Amino acid sequence: LTLPVVCCALLFALIASWMRRPKIPNGKRLPPGPKGLPFVGHLPFARKVFDHKRCMELSKKYGPVIRFKVGVKDVVILNDFESIKEILTRKEMLHRTENLIFDRPEAKGILALNGDAWQDNRRFCLHVLRDLGFGKKSMEEHIKEEVEYLADKVSDLRGSPVDIKAYLIPSISNNITALVFGSRYPFDDHRRRFLDQRLGQVLKLLASGNLLTFIPGWLSALLAFLPFTTIKAVQSVFGEVLEYISEQVKDHEETLDESVNRDFIDAFVKKMRETKNNPDSSYQMKNLIGNVGNFFGAGSNTVQMTIHWHLLNCADKPDTVQRSIQKEIDDVIGRERQPRWEDNKKMPYTMATIWEMYRWRTVAPLSIPREAAADSIYKDYFIPKGTIVIPNLWAVHMDSRHWKDPEQFNPQRFLNNDGSALDLKPDQLIPFSIGRRMCPGETLATVEIFLYLTTLLQKFTVVCPDGASIDLEPTSLAFSIGAPQKLRFIPRH
Repeated sequence: LTLPVVCCALLFALIASWMRRPKIPNGKRLPPGPKGLPFVGHLPFARKVFDHKRCMELSKKYGPVIRFKVGVKDVVILNDFESIKEILTRKEMLHRTENLIFDRPEAKGILALNGDAWQDNRRFCLHVLRDLGFGKKSMEEHIKEEVEYLADKVSDLRGSPVDIKAYLIPSISNNITALVFGSRYPFDDHRRRFLDQRLGQVLKLLASGNLLTFIPGWLSALLAFLPFTTIKAVQSVFGEVLEYISEQVKDHEETLDESVNRDFIDAFVKKMRETKNNPDSSYQMKNLIGNVGNFFGAGSNTVQMTIHWHLLNCADKPDTVQRSIQKEIDDVIGRERQPRWEDNKKMPYTMATIWEMYRWRTVAPLSIPREAAADSIYKDYFIPKGTIVIPNLWAVHMDSRHWKDPEQFNPQRFLNNDGSALDLKPDQLIPFSIGRRMCPGETLATVEIFLYLTTLLQKFTVVCPDGASIDLEPTSLAFSIGAPQKLRFIPRH
């Protein structure tokens, strides 16, 4: 496609959309919001639309449900817990909007699927993940081995300043590698470097163009044909990851043992063979490749970003947060035995710290969009079919109606009066979104964060390099990413 053809197609789509206005029921109105330009709406200002902080500020003027016109699409941002809980749990809001980053012909995972295919794949993924990892000793043992390997690498530094992200990235990614491929890769292995470099590029590109995750399918399709666009670059890099996954699937098919599941790919391949005579089967090669790609994209970067925040925060608060976690480690685990997930039941402050970091530095401030599969009514507002609906999780986590001094990091908010027990998890803590389309990896992520944090703080005290200070401001709007900076890991004696 040439640039003039793309521009003409874009103009035609915009005009057609503006001529096709929804019929609003009596007594209802579209959600309020700032006015955009004729025909294009807020499309030229899309970066401002998808700014979680600005949306929260606008909610003070327009209310918690805000509408923008972005090209041919209505986009509704939900900025409080009540609207998110009410709207996202509706049947018509289970639909995922089309987006070429997540929805590719050769790779359709649970992140992009809809309807029966989504339900079948979601059910299967949860079942297999539960058998391989969630609450099962095998996956926990792998994580423990991986974090021990990381601790040995850190010990070799002998307290020298280091950007720990360079070690966290391959280590956390290895947990997903073991889950889907059946084995870890050494940090210097060419396969490990390939995956980490490509996934890092995807994260960097998405973080630099935070609207990419949210633009509608028709626009992403047009942009994908243009050279030098960010979406073109993301598709190219992610395409290389999918090709590698395809090669791994072929290897698994050739070495499959029907009597045992080595990993997720084995289990899915067997399901594909069981249903091969069903033309409507939800278990196809494109679903397997898409699901594995989703695991890497959602399960590697988000966890390492959160652990990185914890380590930065401990270095910034050595006499409060770090010392309190280390005291629990010493009292419950000691210095010799390796931490286990079951220890969390006796470590309320550590778990409160994990919950508070989920709230304070929400990794994905704006969650992945949904699309209204049918017209919907919320209070006085009419949300037409086809509207993109995005929950502002960050706004909920910074809502002073639910959290005292929300800008402050305070694990005590999750503890009882004397700090001896963890309170029930508040409904308003929703870092993995809400409803049936919430992220299915919450349990695995929390297990990883707990084991990494406790193992590293059992062995080391995290400090700033001499004369340095910790920067705790996120570096991106799309994701809550900690700034690159060095830390020192001093062995505890």
